[in-house]
Amino acid sequence: MRNLRRTAVTVGVAVLFTLFVALLIDFAYEEPKYSDYCKEDFRYAKPVIEPPKCDYEYGGDYQKCVEDGGVPRFENNESGCPVFDKCNFCNKEFDQARKYYTRNVFVIAGVIGLVAIFAGTLWRIEFLAGGLMFGGILLLFYATIRYFNDADKLVRVLIILAELLIVVWIGYKRLYLDEIKKKKLKKR
Repeated sequence: MRNLRRTAVTVGVAVLFTLFVALLIDFAYEEPKYSDYCKEDFRYAKPVIEPPKCDYEYGGDYQKCVEDGGVPRFENNESGCPVFDKCNFCNKEFDQARKYYTRNVFVIAGVIGLVAIFAGTLWRIEFLAGGLMFGGILLLFYATIRYFNDADKLVRVLIILAELLIVVWIGYKRLYLDEIKKKKLKKR
């Protein structure tokens, strides 16, 4: 029964630590909102009794807008056909701000996660240290998932490799070697 209680505390510390840090970051560092970048300016078309015959050839400005990552906006001409009016780059600006935000959240949560893992190796209360380490690993996972879609394929591989090597190194250096030292001391 004692092991079950310790396991419950370990899991509780891990989950609550991860939630606390994620919510703290969300509280202290506001995520960009779509509405701050894109003000919707929808205009409703007037009802037409007989649909106009439109050619839907919008021209070079329309094509350049699409190639540059903008969103074409249209107006209706006198016969009710849509014609290219302007190019709106708010989606592109919002996407850049969102990518910057997710990268920063990755760095902040990742550093806190690594500190928690390392702090867990130093703490001598085993089940609390385990909760802190597991919480740090969950936080690394959270940070990676937040940033993963915005990272290049090579960067994704390098991030996972770096995280894996850090966790393995800490496990080997701080846990495995400590156990060997303890066993040697017990033999004396």
